Amino acid sequence: MAPPILSIHIMAFARATEDEEKVRQAVRLLLPPDLNLKESRVRWREEIAKGVLGNHILVIDVYADKKSDARKLWKHIRSLLSEADVKYILSHPEDFLDEHGTIHLRFDKQEAYLGKPILTGGGDVVKVRAQLEAYPAKPEEFLKAFHRAFEE
Repeated sequence: MAPPILSIHIMAFARATEDEEKVRQAVRLLLPPDLNLKESRVRWREEIAKGVLGNHILVIDVYADKKSDARKLWKHIRSLLSEADVKYILSHPEDFLDEHGTIHLRFDKQEAYLGKPILTGGGDVVKVRAQLEAYPAKPEEFLKAFHRAFEE
C-alpha cells in the first residue's frame, strides 16, 4: 500500500562558517540513492540569503510535489528511521503532526553528514515536511493517515 503522502519539502541552511558541500551531503542522505534529479520532477534549489549581520547563508530546498516522487522520497526517509524512532513518533503525534496534515521531522545536520539519520529537536537540522493525503481534510483523518505513513 502506498503511503498517503502528497508532497515533501526538505530544507537546510549552510551558514558562513559551514562547509556548503557537507550540508549538501547531509541533505542527500534523505534522498533515495537511485533518484536522478535531472530525470525526476524533484526540484533541488539553492539560494543565497543574508543573515542578520550580513553574513552569507546558503538555503537548500528540495521539493517534490508529484505524488509518485513524494512517495518515493517518503519511503526512503521512512526506511532511515529506527523502529524506536517510529514508535516514539507514533506515540507522540502532537510533536510531529500539525493541524494542516503536515508531518514535521528534524534530522541532526552533523549526524546526517556522517550518514546517520538521527532525529532531533535542536536547531542545526535538515527539516522535512511531508503533506499527508487525507479526505476529508480533518484532524481525525490526518491522524489516521499519519499512522499509515509510518507503516511499512
